[in-house]
Amino acid sequence: METYPDSLDEKLGFDVVRDRLAARVQSPLGEERLASMQPARTMDWLRGELGRVEELQGAFQYGDSVPLSPMYDLRDALRRAAPEDAYVDPEDLMATRRTLVTLRRLKKHFEARREDYPRLADAVARATPLPDLEETIASILDEDASIRDDASPELRRLRQQIRSKEEELRTTLDKALRHAVREGHATGEQATLRGGRMVIPVRASAKGKVEGFVHDRSASGQTVYIEPAACLELNNEVRELQSAEQAEIERILRRVTDHVRAESDAIEENLKVLAQFDLLRAKARFANRLGAVVPKLNDEGHVEIYEGRNPVLQLHFEELGADDATDGRASGEEEALPPREVVPLDLELGADFRTLVITGPNAGGKTVTMKTVGLFSLMLAYGLPLPVAPHSSFPLFDQIVADIGDEQSIEDDLSTFSSHVSNLRHMLSAVGESALVLIDEAGTGTDPDEGAALAQAVLEQLTEAGARTIATTHHGTLKTYAHEAEAVENGSMEFDQETLRPTHRYQEGVPGSSYAFEIARRMGLSGDLLDRARTLAGTQKTAMENLITTFERRTQELEDELYDARKAREKAEAEQQRYEEKTEKLEKERDAFRQQALEEAERIVEEANARIENTIREIKEAQAESDATQEAREQLEDYKADLQARREEAAPEQDAAPAEADGASPAAAGGPINEGDQVVVDDGSTAVEVQEIEDGEARLLMGSMHMRVSLDRLTRVGGPESAEPDEEDTGGNAEMAALEASPSIDVRGERVDEARRQVQHFLDDAVAANLDTVEILHGKGTGALRNALHEMLSGRPDVVDHRKAPIEEGGAGVTKVDL
Repeated sequence: METYPDSLDEKLGFDVVRDRLAARVQSPLGEERLASMQPARTMDWLRGELGRVEELQGAFQYGDSVPLSPMYDLRDALRRAAPEDAYVDPEDLMATRRTLVTLRRLKKHFEARREDYPRLADAVARATPLPDLEETIASILDEDASIRDDASPELRRLRQQIRSKEEELRTTLDKALRHAVREGHATGEQATLRGGRMVIPVRASAKGKVEGFVHDRSASGQTVYIEPAACLELNNEVRELQSAEQAEIERILRRVTDHVRAESDAIEENLKVLAQFDLLRAKARFANRLGAVVPKLNDEGHVEIYEGRNPVLQLHFEELGADDATDGRASGEEEALPPREVVPLDLELGADFRTLVITGPNAGGKTVTMKTVGLFSLMLAYGLPLPVAPHSSFPLFDQIVADIGDEQSIEDDLSTFSSHVSNLRHMLSAVGESALVLIDEAGTGTDPDEGAALAQAVLEQLTEAGARTIATTHHGTLKTYAHEAEAVENGSMEFDQETLRPTHRYQEGVPGSSYAFEIARRMGLSGDLLDRARTLAGTQKTAMENLITTFERRTQELEDELYDARKAREKAEAEQQRYEEKTEKLEKERDAFRQQALEEAERIVEEANARIENTIREIKEAQAESDATQEAREQLEDYKADLQARREEAAPEQDAAPAEADGASPAAAGGPINEGDQVVVDDGSTAVEVQEIEDGEARLLMGSMHMRVSLDRLTRVGGPESAEPDEEDTGGNAEMAALEASPSIDVRGERVDEARRQVQHFLDDAVAANLDTVEILHGKGTGALRNALHEMLSGRPDVVDHRKAPIEEGGAGVTKVDL
């Protein structure tokens, strides 16, 4: 990705993001990685980096203790270790060991959790643990980086001799010191070390009375430090042993340094892995701090932001809230004011239109909205999750070019307008389809009319080139241009007309007013002066501002109505779901009863067959003797009567079910059947109404169908239903009819086939409702959807005429249809 100008980071606020990341890296490796961080050039790298950050976010959120510390920058130590026969100090070796331990644990951690963190496991796969080198260093160093006594047998022997000689020397010194004190030549001070040799403090006046060598004198000159003659040889022996010890230590360090030198390539590669993870950790921690997620990625150049929160504003407001809370506690206040919250941004660009013109009052949020889109695109290119809803979607732009702020320069002799023109020239010469262009206050810095004309020409060329462009402006001509031009759309920042304050909410498709006169009136300017200003502004200008104000008021009203409609729909959907669940439950119960009845019937049939077969067998065995046959027949008749009794016992329960289901009382069930009665057919459970009775048959009404059934197949379950209409149902039906006969339809964002299908049904309902004129809201976009609908309308015989709506009713984005 290429960016312009060089100060783009500061203009969009990405410098704040870099500072927050720098505060979260924990090693010079991570700091250097952050300083050299570049935006993505390919979508594959971007997907991989975002995936790694997202996995690490999850690890931190789930409390997974990722072993990322400690780590040290070992590159200087490796350079010092490079020459043959060189050695590094113990502190460098200990830093090497601890860094290698961190890397080994990190690799083991993610390889064991590859199923949960596949991208992070791949990231550590190129690391090379060096356990032998870890063990070698640990064998010679304690945790405080001091050389162990057992680093070698020779070192152990030398240190034992040193301790023995030092103990002998200390005993001799103490004896000499006590003698000097008894003679009055020395004070009660302890023996000390001067020039690497053990000495005793003696009064300067008595230095000739103590046999030995003077090594030093106190600052006051009253004390001299003498090495007693008896200690001379012992001191020499200790010094020689210490020299031998140092030589052995250097030999040990050279041996271990040789091991480090042999693995230097692997160590440097491991340092790169740790540097990568240090930066990944900073990104993940920062993303969790913002509540950020990885959005969807697309290759179509579509920007779809839902519930986006500008991270710079978010951090600023949170810090202000923390400062206010601290000040409140300091002043004794019990509660501080809640921190300000960022107004979420919903914005689309690149699908139905490529160029967006944002208008509205000063301090209303135009520039912040534009910068938010630019900052999100830049953060994403650097592999950073965004504080947006998860279903937001972004492309990877090849370029981000901006003209924001005043770039006038005394050195280069550039005025404000000249600097804008310089930026615009760069934009027009460099941008293409995969570029994001941001222009703040387009057309300013020169004559308003000429500046607006120049800005429109620039926007036309950028739109033609396919760039995704956002421009903020106050020019009314650009509002009109955005309303009429293909692939260009208006946007504005909402303004509360009651309080005359901006709400900082973005709204698409509606141009915004600058509200200069309204704000001036709120600030106290006189009415006469404002009336004169309106006159000077001109009738057309005032009419345009009034039209925009009306648009905004209607938009607010429609949003309120839309909110109520959504609530009503949610309630209706909840009721529908409840009834569907109830119906499903009843159907399951019905199926269960039916299955139970079938099983009972099968059992009865099997029992009857068995009884009949048994009777036949008894008759055969009795060789058809009359007495035996008669007895068998009597038994069969008894069984038949028993079956009939069991059937009669079950019949009342079955007959009662339809009556109770339809609300008929037991007293109303049964008896002769008359016209208007509620009946069931055979053993059914659904009650239907008798329309008329003729020749032993009844004509039944079942929904919209009629059927004729013999009376002997019917059972009466209730009398005629009340003829009085249900007021609530009547009102509901009237409302449903009104909805079906809506005078307008919105198919913006639909595919052509789906939009044509919806419009066909909409026109059929409108014709059935005797509507004269309807409107279709399809948006401007590229014009493909509008052209397809116009072609369909031309082929319908019930369409008298269709035309573009007037500008105050939607212009090219709306089609009026006469039926």
